[in-house]
This record gives sequence, structure tokens and C-alpha cells, in this order.
Amino acid sequence: MDLPPAATSPPPAAPFPKPVDTTRVAAVIGGLAVTMVAGLLPYGSATGFFILGTAACVLLLRWAFPAMWLYSLWLAAIYALAFIGATVFALSASVRSPLVGPVPVFAALVGLLEFVSLYIGLSLFAEVKSIRDFRTRLSITRGDNPPEYARVGLWTLALMGFFLLSNLSALFFVAWVRDAPVLWAHAAVEGLMIALGVYIIYMPEAAFGELPREFRRAVKAEGPAFPFVGVAAAGSLAPMGTSAESQGHRRCPVCAGALDFEERLCPSCAVAARVGWCPKSEVHVIGCEHCGRPVVYGKVVCPHCRGELKEALLCRSCKVHAPLADWKRAAA
Repeated sequence: MDLPPAATSPPPAAPFPKPVDTTRVAAVIGGLAVTMVAGLLPYGSATGFFILGTAACVLLLRWAFPAMWLYSLWLAAIYALAFIGATVFALSASVRSPLVGPVPVFAALVGLLEFVSLYIGLSLFAEVKSIRDFRTRLSITRGDNPPEYARVGLWTLALMGFFLLSNLSALFFVAWVRDAPVLWAHAAVEGLMIALGVYIIYMPEAAFGELPREFRRAVKAEGPAFPFVGVAAAGSLAPMGTSAESQGHRRCPVCAGALDFEERLCPSCAVAARVGWCPKSEVHVIGCEHCGRPVVYGKVVCPHCRGELKEALLCRSCKVHAPLADWKRAAA
């Protein structure tokens, strides 16, 4: 339950994202669609058009999404690795010749390619979520009401869909090469991937915009922090921010009554933490380990961010969850 020491002045506000120009987004979609069509044309000049279209799309992406355009390279890596892995799987699964080599070799190659592709996707998810959580913590610390909070559920589904469609596109491609009448299905999947890919870049661009370097450094340095409390010099915990900012955290989320705070010792590392108690509602109040806002101890889901909670306190020092009953009161 610890965070860096309470600030004596409100933290700087994260830059407000600039509106995304929909005309530029349309240009990106058009460029990607033309490049896709060029890739499906017969051999010859189509190859040159495809290469030129790819280069033009990179420039268009940088023009339309100046803050998040590099995520398009992450998506390209996800697509390429998953596509190659699924292609190798489809080709090797139908070959019956001993010249191809042992099946485990192909299985290992496919598994490696798919794993790396999935790892890049998870890294992209962690990157965007860390930016979202960091901006939320800043907003809470400043006392914004309501605090800034961007939902990434639909974005996460789009990212998962992009990975799955990359594999499906490869399977349709192999079938098309073998003269199966599935070109329309392959083109439809590729078109849907274009829409998902643009949305995956558009969402963080519109929600977060450009982040200064100090914010990115702070995200890496802090890790998953939680702004309901701050660590005092001696290791005890105290509400964060100025008195005005902390006032909302001193109120019971059930009855809005004033909270009494007591120090508890972590059963694993003996670091002291302060836990709120409402004498009127007779509930303990802690900070959500995901978004930092006050929640009643024992809740299984945070009512603010919908994050899953355990019936235990998380020690931010040793990272161990333990029931509140195991956290002994510190000596006065």
C-alpha cells in the first residue's frame, strides 16, 4: 500500500490530447486498402506498388497519429510473426513427404513464432494500460472529480482480434495459393484487420496524446503504484496530496462520514500501513490496488474501475496479500 512521499504541491497535469483529424485517419485507411489490393494482384508491377504503398502508409500513419504511430510497427510485427507461423503450420500439416523433416521441428518453429507474436501483443497491452493508469493516478492526486479514466476493454478485444485474424488470414492465404476459391474471404479478413489496426492506434492517440518524457520515466520507475496512500519517511503511510486533495479520501465511501485511521503492520515484512475505519458504517476502507480510489475492505470488485479485488491487503513493500486480520495494530 505504499507510494512515493506525499507531494507538497499538486503534480503537473498530463497534457490534454489533441483531437485526431478524421480526414487523416481516412487517408490512412485508404492507403492501407490500396496497398492490400496491390498485394493481392498477380505478379509483376503489383510487387512494386505494394512496396511503395507500404512506405507511403508508414508516412501516413506518422502524419495521422504523431504520438502513437510507432504502435503500427508493433502491429506489423504481430501480424508478420503470426502470419508466418500459421503459414508454416498450414503447409507442414498437409505435407506427407519425408523430405520435409521431422514434424517437431515445424511445431517448435510455429510455437516460437506465435509466442513472440503474442508476447509483443501483451507488451503493447501493458504499455497502453500503464499510460492509462499513470494518467489516472495523476488525476486522482490532483483531486479531479471525476478523475480521468479511459476504458480499454474494447481496445483489448480489438488487439486480441487482430492477433487471431492474423492467423486466420494466413490459413486463407495458403488455401488461395492452392487454388481454393477463398480470395474473397482472405480479402475480407485483411480489410477487417485494417479497421482493427487503425482503431488500436487511434484509441490511445485520442485518449492520451503525447506524453512528455518525464511521465514515461515515472511510469517505469514507479511500477503499479496506488495513490490512496503515500509512504512517510519512517515507512508509515499517510493520505496523499494536500489537505484539500486528501479530504475526499478521508471520507467513507458508504456514508461519507469521517474516517479514523490506524496503523497496521504487514505480517510478512512489518512495514506499517494506515487503514481507514468508519465508526458509523463499521467498515474498513482501503485504496483499490488498481486505481487507488477508496473502497470498502472485502469488496470483490472495485466500484470505480471494476478491477478485481481480493479479501486481503496488498503490501506495496513486499507485494504480498494478507487478510486484514493478520495485519496487527502497530504499538502506539
